Amino acid sequence: MNKKRWISIAVIVVLLVIYVQTDVISGGTNMGKLEKSLLPSEPSFTTGTYQEGTGKTIALINVNGTIQSGTDSLSSTDTYNHQIFLQEIEDAFTNPEIQAVVLAVDSPGGGVYESDEIYQKLISLKERYPKPLVVSMGTLAASGGYFISMPADEILATRDTLTGSIGVIMSTYNYSELAKKLGVEEIVFKSGKNKDIMNPMREATEEEKQIMQGIIDEYYGYFVDAVAKGRKMDRQAVIKVADGRIYTAMQAKSLGLIDQIGDLDGAIAEAAKMINESDPAVIQYQNETLFNLNRLFSMVSPQLDFLGIKQNLQDSAAPTVMYLYR
Repeated sequence: MNKKRWISIAVIVVLLVIYVQTDVISGGTNMGKLEKSLLPSEPSFTTGTYQEGTGKTIALINVNGTIQSGTDSLSSTDTYNHQIFLQEIEDAFTNPEIQAVVLAVDSPGGGVYESDEIYQKLISLKERYPKPLVVSMGTLAASGGYFISMPADEILATRDTLTGSIGVIMSTYNYSELAKKLGVEEIVFKSGKNKDIMNPMREATEEEKQIMQGIIDEYYGYFVDAVAKGRKMDRQAVIKVADGRIYTAMQAKSLGLIDQIGDLDGAIAEAAKMINESDPAVIQYQNETLFNLNRLFSMVSPQLDFLGIKQNLQDSAAPTVMYLYR
């Protein structure tokens, strides 16, 4: 490692120590301020040409990675940004120059909240702006990735796509045996017997299991209803195939979960057909590069991922209900 890099690391470490110390004193606000100061005030996107054409315009929007908020760590390979994606679909539907929308989905799903937010927004936008919506499924369009596809007028998947995984999951760990071996004992003061539900330091009670299963069943019902509505299927027929398993594209087609076997170009051609256009112009929405403190550290040394580690620890402490295939 050259001298300049060592100096850069030293400067960053000193700054980090100062902020961590003041972060503790000020109740954890400074680290957030420092990170936010290196971010644009609002997430944004750009558009570029995907396909030249002289006719009507089709928008191409990508969903790549896990559908959840706050994943801007370099430790993640996801390129998905929830707020930017919501802006992209809003722009595509409200823009009078765009006549149809193609959603390219390559995702294992993600949070129930984020997936449902997308679903509800697409439903609302299609009601206000009745533009054709075609989904093109990539390598994986499962669970939440399948859920957000339900407002589509047509769904295409390649023959190698894995999709389905209709279901809900929420999990935690049980560290109690390990804690005993290490001589660690947790002392909890709580206002009610279920306040520390899903506490990883003890076994879950039967009552707690019933409470959590009730939550899972409710969100599962929302998923089943969305599939029944979007695919025009009987609810009981959906339940028969909605046991959490994934399906190949051919299996999904035979069950009525998708419409056609085809690639992205096929999806664009289908959208063009819906707007009676033989030579469409296709513009692709792209995320602008966001720069934050974590990237600053990583440019100096790939091993430094302080904010990513901090975020991962915070996320793991709060189990989340997920429409996620894993």
